[in-house]
Amino acid sequence: MSPCVKEGGRKFRGRQFAGIGAGLSGAALSLAVLLCVSLSGMVPFPCAAAEELPAVNANDEADVFSFADEAAEYMDIAEIEETLSELSVTEKFSFWDTVKAFLTGEIPFTLDGLFEAAAALLLGELKAQKQLAVQILLVALVSAVFSNFVRVFENHQISDISFFMMYLMLSALLMNSFSTLTEMVSDTCTSLNTFMKILLPSYVITIVASAGTVTALGFYEITLLAVGLLQTVILKVVLPAVHLYMLVLLLSQLSEGDSFSRLAALLETLISWSVRSLVGVVVGLQTVQCLTAPAVDSLKNSSISRIASVIPGVGSVLNAAAETVIGSAVVLKNAVGAAGILALGLICLTPFMKLLACILLFRFLCAVIAPVCEKRMVEGIESISRGSVLLIRVMSSALAVFVISLAMITASIRSG
Repeated sequence: MSPCVKEGGRKFRGRQFAGIGAGLSGAALSLAVLLCVSLSGMVPFPCAAAEELPAVNANDEADVFSFADEAAEYMDIAEIEETLSELSVTEKFSFWDTVKAFLTGEIPFTLDGLFEAAAALLLGELKAQKQLAVQILLVALVSAVFSNFVRVFENHQISDISFFMMYLMLSALLMNSFSTLTEMVSDTCTSLNTFMKILLPSYVITIVASAGTVTALGFYEITLLAVGLLQTVILKVVLPAVHLYMLVLLLSQLSEGDSFSRLAALLETLISWSVRSLVGVVVGLQTVQCLTAPAVDSLKNSSISRIASVIPGVGSVLNAAAETVIGSAVVLKNAVGAAGILALGLICLTPFMKLLACILLFRFLCAVIAPVCEKRMVEGIESISRGSVLLIRVMSSALAVFVISLAMITASIRSG
């Protein structure tokens, strides 16, 4: 089964869960017996803290907050907040405050505020890349002047040499900038992995309490599979292939023929297929899991509930306690899932805006210099925009794997 995952000194232990409800107290003590019986014989799971989630009245907002605050003691919220801080997520974002906002039915952001933040980031990135754009513009204009000047002479070798000199200088600037963008996307994918490894144990606790260990175990293992695929396929295969794709695009403009254009098209196709296959595999497995596992847990819990309901004197109490615990757990699970999706989006927001700024800036630059520069020079500059589009696809696919997984498991489990 799943091995232990170790990240920065943090250990995620597997196979420790034996049943939820052992730590309930007071009026919910009988519910603890029911839940322990209902989950006995299931596969051990890394969320033993879920055994001690308290029972509250889910219809009372104050009780839901009390339930969430007590559950937070077992969810390691502090570590999640610390991880988000280390990943340079905006200081205004607090994971637990966002969870509480979702618990009350509020949306902790507005569309106007989101657009304003995105626009500010985009303008900031355009200003940050202005110096590089000016350098490339100067090189392109100087190359155009030299090319037009030497055409006066009959010796075309001088024109070719001047073009090669300027194009190699341009290629050096473009490759340096693109290497920075590739490293940024690699760091972003690593940040997504790190955050999911921290969020996963806490989120699994809410799944155990709201559905059962079959659903939680399925989500846990498929998410770990997604993390492993992301590390192996995207970080070690796809991103180096994107870097090679950019290099091939630049090399293809050294000669007037299309010597490397088909190789570039092949690389682009392979990269697109790879990221789509990654998303398809994970989402497909998660779909099957969401269609079957919650139903298995629901059948098991409802069967035990029906048996308990016929117990004279305490049957109705057990059913009422079970409904309140599961209802509160479902609300908390949805809030944690929504906050996790929002955090994942914030991790990718700044890199996405940097890539978008690069695409817009260099395509605008190509439009400006196209009337006066050689076509090969324009195509060379446009290659960084094409490479940045691929980087956006790769990063979007990495984000989609986790966002879709969280959304599916959040939507597939409902109380009652």
